[in-house]
Amino acid sequence: MNFSLVLATVDRTTEVNRFLDALQTQTHRNFELIVVDQNADERVSRLLKAHQHNFPIIHIQRSDKRGVSWARNLGLQHISGDIVTFPDDDCWYPSNLLQSVDLFLTSHEEVDSLSGRMGTTHEQQYSQISRSRRKGCFLTKPLKIVQVPGPWSLFLRTAVAKNVGDYDETLGPGANTPWGAGEDTDYYLRVTKAGFNIYSHPDIVVQHPTATAYYANMIDLNRSYRYGMGRARVWKRHRLPIWYFVYEISRSLSGVILSLVLGRRPKAHWHWGAFCGKFQGWFSG
Repeated sequence: MNFSLVLATVDRTTEVNRFLDALQTQTHRNFELIVVDQNADERVSRLLKAHQHNFPIIHIQRSDKRGVSWARNLGLQHISGDIVTFPDDDCWYPSNLLQSVDLFLTSHEEVDSLSGRMGTTHEQQYSQISRSRRKGCFLTKPLKIVQVPGPWSLFLRTAVAKNVGDYDETLGPGANTPWGAGEDTDYYLRVTKAGFNIYSHPDIVVQHPTATAYYANMIDLNRSYRYGMGRARVWKRHRLPIWYFVYEISRSLSGVILSLVLGRRPKAHWHWGAFCGKFQGWFSG
């Protein structure tokens, strides 16, 4: 199978270079990289030039507009592969990731889209994906689907992506709205509402930093607030039960208290922003 990797990026260099280096190690070589570059400078151009003979690259430079959902929608207009996925610009792939996805989807024609899991440790970075004792399963309930990691771990047959349509551009990082997240969850739920399935398999691993890697200062208070706003808006849009909303805000409030007890003020700021954002997002209409 041929893969189309749609990468939206802005303000990152080291992380994008790491992703490109990881692509160079892939044992499955049948893929194209579509980069929607929202930088005003040439930082990404220089990185891509070093890999232009290693694998097919489509470089789309648009610094006049920002937003991850908008960028992915633009990238979708250029895909030619059998499978499409949306790597974040700070994730990276183990060397046999695409081969593992290809083997699974080739041998399981009944699966419309495949979701993996997040790996975060340095030791896992380029390790072989081992056979897990756990088995995969179809995600049939919305409360399971909302637990799917970001779109960087979701691989869709192209026919599914074209049927589901675009990401909601009012949601996600960079959107000119208060809703700074939730575009991925909204998309997953739309996949299943369109009649397609999502299969979750623990042997499919994509490396991605955890949110704790970004706890730094008061800037994160605003970011976590917008993330919470967007996620709660999507939960309500798709009519998730109110008890799930109560559970989520309780988790954030517990995180505030525990972080303060442990003296981790930046982390407490993050959880407080998430608490306020979730509350506001649910009741914002």
